[in-house]
Amino acid sequence: MRTIKQFCQAHHIAAKAFLAESNPNMDDMPSASRHWSVILRRPGHQMTILFSTGPAIESEPNAEDLMNCLGMDAAGYENAQGFEDWASEYGYDTDSRKAEKAYRAVKSQTTKLAKFLPVDAYNTLLWDTESP
Repeated sequence: MRTIKQFCQAHHIAAKAFLAESNPNMDDMPSASRHWSVILRRPGHQMTILFSTGPAIESEPNAEDLMNCLGMDAAGYENAQGFEDWASEYGYDTDSRKAEKAYRAVKSQTTKLAKFLPVDAYNTLLWDTESP
């Protein structure tokens, strides 16, 4: 099993983060949270995502932070048997519009991640990479 840092190095993944006004996927963050528009790059590919951090985190997110979060979100999505299963796993009410919105955001993000990485790298990130 490799670390997230080793994964990013092996796949030449880099990130550039820019402060953003908001993140429509994370509209319930505490005040003083930071929202970022982040471009992830690897040779021949790029992916742009919105990412938010709480007020205690003052540094901009790096490639390892982002790939770790994306990988964990994607693994949860891939493990679920659908919305109800996913919502139950993460403690959401299955009748909640907020839960549906979060699920759709994770689904979209997971689709983008699967296109950004080769299949073997995607599977390695989800199932064979250690979180910090």
